[in-house]
Amino acid sequence: MILRRLYIYLVSIAALAVLAFGLANLGSTALLFLLNSPDANYSRSSLAGFTAMVVVAFPLWAIHMWFGRRFARRDPAERGSAIRRLYLYLACAGSAIGAAIALTMAITNLLQQQLDGFAFDRIVVAQDAWVAVVLLAIWAVHFRIAARDRAAVAEQGASATLRRWYMYLALVVGLFMLLIGAQGLIQTVWVKALNNSVSIYQPLSTSAGLLVGGLLLWGFHAQVVATRHLKDDRKSTLRAIEGFIAVGVCIVVALIGAGQILYYGVARALGVDNPGGLGNDVLTGLGQPASYVIVYGPAWFLIRRRLALDAATGEGARQAGMRRLYTNLVALVSMGALAVGAADLLAALAQAAEAPIIGVPAPGWKDPVSLGVTLLIVGAAVWLAHWRRVPWLEERQALSRRLYLWAVLLGSVLAILGGAIGLLYVVFQQAFSAQPRLNDAANLAFGQSLAVVVVAAVVGVYHWRVLRSDATKNPAKSAISRGPLEGPAKAERPAPHAVAVPNSPVEHPPAIEVAAGTHYELAVVGATEDDVHQALANLPPQASYRLVPSHSAEN
Repeated sequence: MILRRLYIYLVSIAALAVLAFGLANLGSTALLFLLNSPDANYSRSSLAGFTAMVVVAFPLWAIHMWFGRRFARRDPAERGSAIRRLYLYLACAGSAIGAAIALTMAITNLLQQQLDGFAFDRIVVAQDAWVAVVLLAIWAVHFRIAARDRAAVAEQGASATLRRWYMYLALVVGLFMLLIGAQGLIQTVWVKALNNSVSIYQPLSTSAGLLVGGLLLWGFHAQVVATRHLKDDRKSTLRAIEGFIAVGVCIVVALIGAGQILYYGVARALGVDNPGGLGNDVLTGLGQPASYVIVYGPAWFLIRRRLALDAATGEGARQAGMRRLYTNLVALVSMGALAVGAADLLAALAQAAEAPIIGVPAPGWKDPVSLGVTLLIVGAAVWLAHWRRVPWLEERQALSRRLYLWAVLLGSVLAILGGAIGLLYVVFQQAFSAQPRLNDAANLAFGQSLAVVVVAAVVGVYHWRVLRSDATKNPAKSAISRGPLEGPAKAERPAPHAVAVPNSPVEHPPAIEVAAGTHYELAVVGATEDDVHQALANLPPQASYRLVPSHSAEN
């Protein structure tokens, strides 16, 4: 059975690829003759080759698809098989993304004369449109077959996973086509409105094509997911991966834009003439970073909001792992930016203070200070938004958090090593010199190395303390024992509420042996175990607690 399916759908996908290639190129070549292109006479051999591809591939594909349909009608297991769905969704993904790209190229070539002043070529436009039509037809056929199979046989397990691979791959590609097109469109309009003589790397027609193609690809699949698959996909790992990839890219690009704007502002305020090669036309130079913020900032907010809504309905283990990986990865990158900014700022100030002491001209400090302040502010803002010093227990024990802490410690130690070597090198260079001089400009490296050592030491000590706290101050989360007459742990619970009362001599679950002091019992209803750990995360380090489920109305 499996070998038969493999044979049918391997032949079908191979024949379909040849058919799509042949049809697209056959139509494109035929258009050369229909539109009287000068290159038509040189394309007759190509026309023969593409015709042969279509004549052979189409019957082969149609016959094997007929056999596949026949077996699927007879046997529901055949219709719901993962191999059949792999073929269908692979065809859907390739043809949908290909059609969006072909449509983008067609719109670009159609609008390039009106928007950018380039020569208009009707043959190229017609060829791109033909390719888009061919791929769109292939996608429609396979999407309809997949929808019928899904309606006839429930989609579960591997079949649902394959559908998500197709859907979320198309969503990612469409989203970034849309964002790149919108950003390029805003930047070009911004720059052209202020200074029409400035050349833009991405033409306006290209941005418009990407915007339309990406909007159609992303918009259709987002609508399908929202209306047909949202309930099944909310706890999907692939949905979380797609969301966090999009959020990660959007936050990086938006912060790059915001950082450039902040850098230009600080540098101008300090009197830097040409910060970052911006020149005198400040508003025109702000077109690119401003467009980054305008496009990727709202996208970051909206996708982050969608992820929060998904998590509010109940977060699966893999989704939680992806969230932790994203959070700690962003914290790691932002900590690196923060540390580099702090080191640059401190180094510039240290060299400016050191120069008159040793009697050498002070180096330019305004531009390094501007860059250091920018990195420091942006890195600190992002790090504070993602970092939790005392999270609940499960978060403390997460592998991604430990990787973050050890990675920062490793970077701090290596930075201290390099900075200490730099410090001693400056000292020994003068000590071993035949004519040691205090007023040597090379001695300014002492301040720079000292700044690296100080910043790295502060960062390293802080994260070492957090690592020790995670290892030694975790709340006791002991095993939970149930009596033989007790019901299951996941009992039906009423609306959330909590009651805190002092300990009484009445018998209760086993007490916690802790240091002397006031003991409390806290009854929480309508919350998960992780919710309770998160709520109690701000207890002082010497406090401890244990969760014991209660299944009786009295408790």
